[in-house]
Amino acid sequence: MNAFEKLKPFLEEFRKKNQLMSILNYDIATNTPEQAIEEESDLLNDLASQQAAMQKDPAFIQAVKEAAASDLTPRQRKVVSEYLREIEFFEKIPLEEYEEFSRLASKSNEMWRKYKPTGDFASWLPYWEKMIASFRHLLTYRQKPGMSLYEAALDRFEPGEKEEDIDRVFIPLKEFLLRKIPEAIEKQKRLPVPVIPSYPKHKQEQLSLTLLALEHYDMSRGCIRESEHPFSDFTGHYDSRVTTHYYEEDWRSSAFSVLHEGGHCLEFQGWTKEMMEDYADALPTAAICETHSRFYENIIGRSLAFASHFKKACEDCLGEEFARMSDEEFFSLINRVEPIPNRCDSDELTYCMHIIIRYEIERDLINGKIACKDVPAIWNKKYLDYLGVKVPDDGEGCMQDIHWTDGEIGYFPSYALGNMYGAQILETIKKDLPFEEYLRQGKMKEIKAWFDEKDFPYDWMDPADWIKQVTGKPLDPAYYIAYLDQKF
Repeated sequence: MNAFEKLKPFLEEFRKKNQLMSILNYDIATNTPEQAIEEESDLLNDLASQQAAMQKDPAFIQAVKEAAASDLTPRQRKVVSEYLREIEFFEKIPLEEYEEFSRLASKSNEMWRKYKPTGDFASWLPYWEKMIASFRHLLTYRQKPGMSLYEAALDRFEPGEKEEDIDRVFIPLKEFLLRKIPEAIEKQKRLPVPVIPSYPKHKQEQLSLTLLALEHYDMSRGCIRESEHPFSDFTGHYDSRVTTHYYEEDWRSSAFSVLHEGGHCLEFQGWTKEMMEDYADALPTAAICETHSRFYENIIGRSLAFASHFKKACEDCLGEEFARMSDEEFFSLINRVEPIPNRCDSDELTYCMHIIIRYEIERDLINGKIACKDVPAIWNKKYLDYLGVKVPDDGEGCMQDIHWTDGEIGYFPSYALGNMYGAQILETIKKDLPFEEYLRQGKMKEIKAWFDEKDFPYDWMDPADWIKQVTGKPLDPAYYIAYLDQKF
């Protein structure tokens, strides 16, 4: 038995706990009665504490170090290197400090769920301040020489990324969007304003199932439920789950959430047997995962080539009025540029400006340049300056996302990076497949097969290596800027 085989029982135990935590988290977000949320959150905290304790187990540490010194495949070596990173972190931090952060994060998230619907930032603030203070302290154990505190947070989702790396691609994108958004709004004034009818929840639920089927999401290995904030999760090789939310006044919100989260799960369902056997399912970075969700949501879902199939799904599930629309009218309906306060429901052109705003705020918050209490005013000013949007209240403002509630800070840049990776991948797919013709014909299975062969098996790599493997080139924001410029 080689050293990696000896390590596998430990990796299997980590995987089982991750699965249990994912199932609990899914249950809390979708099914758990309000009075039971704190109890189930305690179960999550217990599992997190058990995982942390495992990282300090001398037998596990010895097994990882022996594996690191042995002859491994590149994928196995990447798995081992990630565990070495976590061992180094847990060697530094007292277990009680980690458990305290987990407790504060759960409480902050619980109180956010309570106060978000009314936008009561003041009542949530004390819980958030305690969590952020604990999180910043936790990051000092991850911080390396020359690394800002925010870079330590970013490193959890995009290992090795620096603020200057993000700025290198965000600054030209921001400059482009500040110019392009007003230009696109002016151009579309010549088009009729689309009417958005209201549809009851049960009809939108049917549309959700139809869209997942169009994507070739395998429902025998997944499910869909409703949650406050749409998300998806990989809970096992045969279990990749979706959530969405429903607004009767705008069916598009759920439809694009489903396309997005379904795109995530297509990746999860596409991971190979070999990846699973090497325990590499935890390796894909946030940006790599967001690449595929944003690709299916926007590059496919909002395309003119796919419009006839999307429109037919709406006709069958929502109402016959969609049959009276041309593909071009439907395309206009789902691509109207309209700056709004909400990120998840924003149009494709303005979306990345929402991300840039969040990046600028969370970077300054974690680096200590601003305080938690300052966030609403800064948020509101940036929305007015960058998007011309007046934020009605904190519920639709700085409290709208779940990411900041429990320490998922550093994740937001991944959405914009995913958009950029996706546009670059689009150019590669077009060289291999008659991509737009496949969309017009509804050949989604063939498109998924391309990802299954050319992309998903390499998702365990570092992003810089992965994008070169898939496209032959390093990340270049020019592809995404050109894509948006042409489309709008």
